[in-house]
Amino acid sequence: MIASFYPLYDFARTLGGTNYDVVCLTPPGGDPHGMDASPSAARAVAGADLVLLMGLGMDGWVDKLAKSEGRARFVASEVGIPLRRLGKGALSEFGDPGHQPNPEEMDPHIWLDPVFAAQIVTQVAESMIELAPRNAELVRGRRDELVKELNLLHEEFMRDLREVRRRQLVTFHGAFSYLFARYGLETVGVIELFPGDEPSAGYLKALVDVMRQARMKVIFAEPQLPDRPVQVIAGEIGGRVERLDPCETILPEAPGETYVQRQRSNLRTLRRVLNEP
Repeated sequence: MIASFYPLYDFARTLGGTNYDVVCLTPPGGDPHGMDASPSAARAVAGADLVLLMGLGMDGWVDKLAKSEGRARFVASEVGIPLRRLGKGALSEFGDPGHQPNPEEMDPHIWLDPVFAAQIVTQVAESMIELAPRNAELVRGRRDELVKELNLLHEEFMRDLREVRRRQLVTFHGAFSYLFARYGLETVGVIELFPGDEPSAGYLKALVDVMRQARMKVIFAEPQLPDRPVQVIAGEIGGRVERLDPCETILPEAPGETYVQRQRSNLRTLRRVLNEP
């Protein structure tokens, strides 16, 4: 079984235990937004009984391989989760004509909302059972435990972010709209809507102005990406850089760390920073 990138891989390996062989096509530290299909990836997909995908352009390079090989596919964005338009409340607010998202393009980062993550887990479990019905009891037991853990994670986010002092944030890329919408936070700007979508100087100036007006002193980078642009903006506002993890790739330094563990780390960071005076 193939997973296109980290969150689907982590859910599948938790559900499958030793009963399934799960391979992540995005290597540790890799960027699933910008991956190209390699010969080894094509061979892996050709030999897979099931390919787990996010959809919405997040992992189109894997989807093309799966379709060309006629592989069975699970697409997380097609399980009935209400989708958000890409860039709403982020780059589009500043009117940078060179970096406007397609108004019809949907945001694929649904896995960062723990409630939606639980829905994805439930559907992945059913796909895995269809693949190997003999494992139904084991998979459903693991599904129930993982969904319980995700529900607890949701309750922790609700409790810890309900009364924070600040609710506005600026992040490196536009990954967090589902998570923030769930818990009443607001993205007032991003540096790159997607990694590699380099903004103009005019846009960055507008972003610095917004942060100054809002008296924001923290800008959020990501553990897997270079933080030089973020450091430059932090210097302009006399602030500092913190990190939020979009949970997109296996961490080279901690390959066994789970989605839930990484999200709890995000929660600790948000609670600490948003409660500062």
